[in-house]
Amino acid sequence: MPEQVRQAVLPNGLTVVGIEKPGFVRHYAQLTVFFGSASARRLTGANPGASLPAGVAHFLEHKMFDKGDHDAADAFAARGADVNAFTTRNVTNYYCSGLAHLQENVQDLLNFVLTPYFTAATVAKEQGIISQEIQMYRDDPDYGPQQTVWDHLFPASVIAEDVAGSRQSIAGITPELLTAAYQTFYRPNNMQLVVVGDFNFDTLLTQLTIPAAAASAGPIPRSAVATAPVITAPRLLRAPLSLPEAWVGVRLPALPDPTQRLRVSLQLDLLLSGLLLESAPDFLRLYQSGLIDDSFLVDAELHSNFGVLTVGGKTPAPATLAQSLKEILTPAHARAALTPAAFTRLQRELIGRNITGFDHFGWLGAQLVDAADTRAADRRVVYPLPKLAAIIASLRYTDVLALADELFQPAAMTTVLVSPDEEAAG
Repeated sequence: MPEQVRQAVLPNGLTVVGIEKPGFVRHYAQLTVFFGSASARRLTGANPGASLPAGVAHFLEHKMFDKGDHDAADAFAARGADVNAFTTRNVTNYYCSGLAHLQENVQDLLNFVLTPYFTAATVAKEQGIISQEIQMYRDDPDYGPQQTVWDHLFPASVIAEDVAGSRQSIAGITPELLTAAYQTFYRPNNMQLVVVGDFNFDTLLTQLTIPAAAASAGPIPRSAVATAPVITAPRLLRAPLSLPEAWVGVRLPALPDPTQRLRVSLQLDLLLSGLLLESAPDFLRLYQSGLIDDSFLVDAELHSNFGVLTVGGKTPAPATLAQSLKEILTPAHARAALTPAAFTRLQRELIGRNITGFDHFGWLGAQLVDAADTRAADRRVVYPLPKLAAIIASLRYTDVLALADELFQPAAMTTVLVSPDEEAAG
């Protein structure tokens, strides 16, 4: 691959990854904080062992843009650049893109994330804004079924909690609590900066100024994996929907080793492509029979502390679709459906999809976050982007079938069936 992937760890522990793409006009920068809704809730420093309420990571993401007399996005807008952020269960990502002023945009990205500003008045204002956001999510008819899948796959675990928390949990957030959470998790050695575009990596590093942020002492708390068994009993729900829905969820293993996580994610992509994605015979059979439509979703996540597969969508016959999906997601069916010839074809398609992904900056950033070694003090990246095609080509048919044997077990699956609540829908 022509891309030059460079990496450095600064004296303060910040990992910087650069992907030099000569000739590209647009640039992209992403600052990742390894703190999300499913991260450890324990504090260090002045409040060792104290716990955080649900939604703190998402709340911090919102608050980092507020600088009292201005919004952090103003400087980017003045240069014609875009800036935004999002929080997941494992990370908070701040990112920007533009056509010019790469150095200034990267510098401002670091500046606003590493200079917190919390006051009682601004926190109270944000509580009102996020409460409305939470209520908006809860009013979405799809929220209940999808949240129930997570609740069943990860019972009694922070992994299942809504990323934004609840209106009750965020009501207890104070400037002091945000400061403690910030100092515990927003440390440079718990962050990763990715820059993609036409630039010189060495020049970028020499010109960057890293604001000195206060940080707690001691190790950064790490998240535990879910241990409670999956709730396998089907759940029946009613929701204000136009059509019934059926969802099947599978708890996947936690994979702390990034090298293993990469290979398993590629194997899982091949497996699901052969079973349930658009070119698969089973997908065509379900679609042509009317059991699924364009709302059909196959979504898989693999992380250091959890993994999940969600399959489903709208259907006129939820029980029938759920049963069909559970029959497809079996080792025996995988062996019958994924032939050696189909595997070879899908392997070539996967190489092509990943090569084209190199031109999508957000995709590159996401891969590099997934590749961060959560066991390493410097969060070193072990994703060999230039060798990705060779890694995919090295995957073996028998290993993909062995993965189906491991993952597709009834004890790891849950089912949620949703019927329209006609009165609410009307």
